[in-house]
Amino acid sequence: MHTNSFPVLLATTFALTASTAFSQIEIDPAQPTGATVRYFAWDLKGWKDVANTPERAQKLYGDTPANMVRISMEAYAHREDGSVDESLYGPMLISIENIRKVNPGVKIFASLKLKKEETFPAWVASDEDGTIFNAKVKCPDPKKFGRLVADYIVWLSKKDIALDFLGLNNEVNEALTAKRYVETAKVLMEELGKRGLDAKFLSFQFVGAEGFGVPTSIRYAEATKSSRGLDYAHIWGSHYYPDLNSGSIDDWVKLAKVAPDRPLWHTELHMRESDDPAENITKVRDGLAILFKTNQMGVQGYGWWARAHEDDKFANLIRRKAIVSLLGGACIKTSGQYEAKDNKPAAELAQATRVGDTVWLWYCNPGQAKAELPILLKSGSATKATGETWSGSGTADAQTIGTLDVSVTDGATVILKNLPATSVALVRIDLTASGAIPAKSGSILVANRDWSSADPNARKILAALVSVSNGIGHFKRPDGSTFDYPLNKLSAADRQIAEDAAAK
Repeated sequence: MHTNSFPVLLATTFALTASTAFSQIEIDPAQPTGATVRYFAWDLKGWKDVANTPERAQKLYGDTPANMVRISMEAYAHREDGSVDESLYGPMLISIENIRKVNPGVKIFASLKLKKEETFPAWVASDEDGTIFNAKVKCPDPKKFGRLVADYIVWLSKKDIALDFLGLNNEVNEALTAKRYVETAKVLMEELGKRGLDAKFLSFQFVGAEGFGVPTSIRYAEATKSSRGLDYAHIWGSHYYPDLNSGSIDDWVKLAKVAPDRPLWHTELHMRESDDPAENITKVRDGLAILFKTNQMGVQGYGWWARAHEDDKFANLIRRKAIVSLLGGACIKTSGQYEAKDNKPAAELAQATRVGDTVWLWYCNPGQAKAELPILLKSGSATKATGETWSGSGTADAQTIGTLDVSVTDGATVILKNLPATSVALVRIDLTASGAIPAKSGSILVANRDWSSADPNARKILAALVSVSNGIGHFKRPDGSTFDYPLNKLSAADRQIAEDAAAK
């Protein structure tokens, strides 16, 4: 792979057919339009008991393939003498234990718990004033806060919990400024070097930025870079809401540009709910729209915020299905038009994703019933298809209307019949093995995607990863031509994707 063979592409875009109601849906399984999703997490920060029984852990991390858990760093629980008020962590440790029994390889992402004026204990305060959501606070002193975080990591190590990811900032950017963030991270690593911990407790990555909205995250990321702090921001995280002023979808591209080799994560993905069944469908649609559009902007890590403990409440059931339909895969080219935010109440949403040789088509219908809806495959061949639909309010258990009447014609057309009004549908389409991948033989490790070189001046190239041997990736372009490229010459994020695929 030569550096002059990479076409520049920060975010994949594609033409969509504008319509207010879909008469048919076209999907192209061979055309990914988003980043490969590597992580999906449930959040223990506000609901520490979400996996307080083996049954709940099984539902969230066994029946659903979530592979990361976001846990709380309760700064207020940590005293100046290094002791810990474990009552503030409540049942979190029990939940972690149950999750690890179901999925021993689950990734642990620790994030600062936001509590406005009670976020930081008094003993870490500096003389400088700051704010946390208009609450006046004293900014944390980096030397003291760095020591507190070291105490936290040591406390977790005694319970054999090693962090994979650490977020020092969580919407507290007017108190823990970017400069203080970098200074805190430096102190933390110096402190950990003195604590005699096993290497496995020291190998975490920092999740940087993490603002309330993407513009705030951009400013924080830029200030982190200006403070020479990129060694403490291995990943750019941000929050982005379907119903709050938190920037535009294009802001994600701007965040990526701050340091293009950093993966993007949406660490607090929201899905609202309503007592009114019709309005509830639009809220589910808006949550899914954020998920899909951010994936198309390059986001490859997600954390669902809230409600995991409510088992089969409507939004939570959809969250679990969304993980199944996207983890390890990406959005693919789909006809129809929808916005990341501010969709009209009656607007439909159709978006397909692909994981391996399975295509998942989400269809949100806030309007009238449809007697028939054809799905046309532009590549690949369907062997079978099934579907299910849900309706109801967000505060009651989702009502499963039943399985859809689905038929497959000549492998290229899937027909959905009798789609209910005001409902959400999910269609599973099984392809022939590697049927939508240009490669004609052998298995495919990673479907067609844009690969980046470690050279920031190099252009990207669209290709599928066929195999890996002795650190060399064997790639195939859509036109059938092949090439080899050392994985250690890929960008850090893409090298990780390739190595993870090869390991599996």
